[in-house]
Amino acid sequence: MTIDKQGLVVITGITGYLGSQTCLTFLQNGYRVRGTVRSVTSSEAKIRAAFGDDLFANLELVSANLDDKASIVSACEGATYVIHTASPFHFGGDCVGPAVAGTTAVMEACTKHGVKMCVVTSSCAAVLAPAKEDAPVPPAMYDESSWSNPDRPEGLVDYMKSKTLAEKTAWDYQKANPGFDLATICPTFIMGPSPLGDGTSIKWLKTAMDGSKAKIPRGRSGFVDVRDVALAHLRAIEIPEAANKRFILYNDKGKMPDVYGWLAKFNEGGAKVPTILGEGEDIGGDAVDNARSKEVLKIQYTPLETTFTDHAEQLLSRGLI
Repeated sequence: MTIDKQGLVVITGITGYLGSQTCLTFLQNGYRVRGTVRSVTSSEAKIRAAFGDDLFANLELVSANLDDKASIVSACEGATYVIHTASPFHFGGDCVGPAVAGTTAVMEACTKHGVKMCVVTSSCAAVLAPAKEDAPVPPAMYDESSWSNPDRPEGLVDYMKSKTLAEKTAWDYQKANPGFDLATICPTFIMGPSPLGDGTSIKWLKTAMDGSKAKIPRGRSGFVDVRDVALAHLRAIEIPEAANKRFILYNDKGKMPDVYGWLAKFNEGGAKVPTILGEGEDIGGDAVDNARSKEVLKIQYTPLETTFTDHAEQLLSRGLI
């Protein structure tokens, strides 16, 4: 596939945490972007301020909503590439309907408008929750062939089910309507600085830094930098070998004492990060193979300490801590 930098890139959900960083990455790399927002009137000023006038000049804003198929299809008219980042990320329930509906609308729009390639933001939530008997047995690892099972006997929380069903919807649609290339990006828990957004990742970091916790929690968790994930979406349309593949974006398992240790240096600047270890062990986290993202997309993962340090500095500069 020949890269067309003159072609229009439509990115959904550009006021979101990942969506805004993805939009910024495409603009910085010379692409012309149309970004969907819920309301142009209420979003334009903050997007312009976040991106700067020069980059904003190559950005067109349109209103669209996941539950309004016509608005999504209309937003994609004239697109060469579509990057679908918009999807609910919370654990309050009711994620499945909007996630599947939005993905279906995007897929249909790609067919209608003759889009070359679509990149869909999925999640490791669609990878790491099979039925117990289907989980990889060490030393085997989770990889892009692994799928979460929304019908597993153990049950699956609504958000994880939404990401699994939405990604399956994309692949099933493209198989039945093979007129465009597709790639899906499956990140683990995303952290790091981003132009906009106030969602789950930012709330996680605020809770770690605002005095909400008396002690350092124990355990390990997978993390990845938002800038690496945004770059993966860009590389997916620029690297021909990325077409029609899934990609896990997973840097490493971070131990909570390490993460809180990196954040504690901001206590001198007003943060209230706990420094006393809680009880327990630093175990947990899945064994995940991220080789494809490095080999095909050429991702060089940002060190976790840099991810958390940069993110903390951004929150402090914004007065959020």
